[in-house]
Amino acid sequence: MSAIALQDLPPARQADVLAALAAVETADEPVKASGFRALLDPSLTSTLRRCLAEAGRVLLHVEGGWLSGYDDQVATRLVQEGAGVLREDDRAVLTLVLLHAVAIPRSRGRSGTAWSDAEPVAKEELYRSQVSRKAVDASVSRLRDAGILAYGAKHRIIPGPQFDRLTEQASASLWEELVLVAQPHGVMAHVIRRRRAARDITAGPAPAPALDRSSVSASVPASVPAELPVASTPTSTSDLGTSDLGTSDAATSVAAALSKETR
Repeated sequence: MSAIALQDLPPARQADVLAALAAVETADEPVKASGFRALLDPSLTSTLRRCLAEAGRVLLHVEGGWLSGYDDQVATRLVQEGAGVLREDDRAVLTLVLLHAVAIPRSRGRSGTAWSDAEPVAKEELYRSQVSRKAVDASVSRLRDAGILAYGAKHRIIPGPQFDRLTEQASASLWEELVLVAQPHGVMAHVIRRRRAARDITAGPAPAPALDRSSVSASVPASVPAELPVASTPTSTSDLGTSDLGTSDAATSVAAALSKETR
């Protein structure tokens, strides 16, 4: 059964849908269904999904509740148009944080499947890269303001709440990009490139859904594979700089998936 259009609902039910819509679009944490009728009633949830789809967004069921994020095809289209893509130094710093907080700890046996299952990183660790201290400080500040990074225990850096807004496909792709950054000539990187090439040949380009830009609001992976072979991650990033991380296709993909639209 197709979803009922918002305008075809009684005023009270329209209010229910709009309340849930505002919550999942603006919350920093997953929204609990118990507080919103439109997240409990399947027919109203369908209308909510329809409203989000008209803005190029999707409803995400994540651990702890519900959030919204960009449809994968729309996210790709926005990147192609240069909308919401982070600056080069921010991409470099974000990639360093993900390597230190997620990829390297996972390679050493740390458990967890969500991006929030991260090991907090001290700024001093980021300073050891070839990205300047000034650039690190400025980028961390900007990325925190955007909700892409956050402070964890002892004022150390962790992935921010925006990571909860990635679709399953975007999350998996992001994890693959980390592998490509960590060891671009490794076995896993070769497998990823070969799989992507085969998929592109089979599927071909897909048209992006129509996008109502006036309705697009804050964006923001659900989970990542729990294991990454030790050989796929570096034990040190001291030799990585902005030119290595900020301009790579992988870093662009990492950042573009997480960038917020500014109204």
